[in-house]
Amino acid sequence: MLEQMKIWLVSKFGNKKSINRRLSSQVTTEGEAIADYKAMLLNREYKIAELEGEIACLKIAKAIGEVRIEAYEAQQSNAILIDIQQLFMNQTKKGIRKYGETVRAENLTPVEWCQHALEEHADSMVYLMALKKSLEESETNGLETS
Repeated sequence: MLEQMKIWLVSKFGNKKSINRRLSSQVTTEGEAIADYKAMLLNREYKIAELEGEIACLKIAKAIGEVRIEAYEAQQSNAILIDIQQLFMNQTKKGIRKYGETVRAENLTPVEWCQHALEEHADSMVYLMALKKSLEESETNGLETS
């Protein structure tokens, strides 16, 4: 009976040498053969599940890559986004010239970063107010602003 189980296992797993070596060296009873077969099945199922997980991860990575490509292509055809990207590049170059490096979180404390942001926004409000006044004057003088 044990020999028939070995033949059946070989037919299922396809590697006669390793099955025979494993079974002949470790298995002496039908119960051990059944337990060994169950262990081999569980191992095979685990490996299949592991491969399925890897395949799922690869599919997700591919989908993310495709979304990134679509977003990049959309950005390259949008003049406003191109202008904003160029603005960031110019500001980065300006910061490197002025401070010798790009912005780093450890350069300032959180309170200093808040203060810096408030000052930048205050400047921004001044610029927007000046622009608004200019637009209002243009409208008052009959010029179109849109």
